[in-house]
Amino acid sequence: MISMLKKMVRLGLGINSASIIRGLRFGWRDFISSVRSSLSAAHPLEKREHRSYRPLLEAIPVIPLDKILGDHRIPVRLTAERYEDGMLPLYERLVLLSVLILENPREVLEVGTFMGYTAKAMAENLPDAVIHTVDLPPDFNPEIEREGMDNPMPKDDFHLIKRRQIGREFKNTPHEKSIVQHLGDTATLDFSNIGTPTFFFIDGSHTYEYCKNDSEKCLIVSGGRGVFLWHDCDLGHPGVLRFIHEWRGCGRDIRRIDGTAIAYWKEC
Repeated sequence: MISMLKKMVRLGLGINSASIIRGLRFGWRDFISSVRSSLSAAHPLEKREHRSYRPLLEAIPVIPLDKILGDHRIPVRLTAERYEDGMLPLYERLVLLSVLILENPREVLEVGTFMGYTAKAMAENLPDAVIHTVDLPPDFNPEIEREGMDNPMPKDDFHLIKRRQIGREFKNTPHEKSIVQHLGDTATLDFSNIGTPTFFFIDGSHTYEYCKNDSEKCLIVSGGRGVFLWHDCDLGHPGVLRFIHEWRGCGRDIRRIDGTAIAYWKEC
């Protein structure tokens, strides 16, 4: 009870006009995120475990969405719905779909299906494209995986893995015909059997090992050309930051889209 009260007090200290406006515009999750950011700015020692990761985040240049879109006016079909843990916040969905529609790929690969919100949204906005989406098999047991901590490719987000209903949102809808569900652990899954996508949204396990594995396999599939987006490029996911920092060190101009936790890279 005392612990909960302390958390409520800390959140209360981070509330300001900017966080309230953001919450009204983009929903509860963005409100909480903004409150936490305000509190962190005012009390930088609150999250000591994040201090070592901040240089990695700050080393990633920020690019405004309008810089990517240029003079294009992008019509986006977007469903506003109650937020469910594990899905993209509304504004990040808008950003992802805007870039997707601008690029207009014939095939897309999403790593991390979860409930299927994003795959469905992509199919709604690109009705003539094929949306490939990958997730762990339904019978994957996170409890057994937890016990195998010597796994050279450690996973995270076990709480989401445990309660997922793979593709729930697009199953038995008109958009299901445009979506190809692939099941398997990306550590061993052969990506060469997943069509010829040129647009990639990487949002699977967020450990450094998996982010690197998934990205390198997508790069091979793309032939070194395409558009890559990574979710959870933030202080809460140091594995993603480490990987992006590594790829930037190879000369790949990855940038974080302003106001989001989405990293973006296009190689023509």
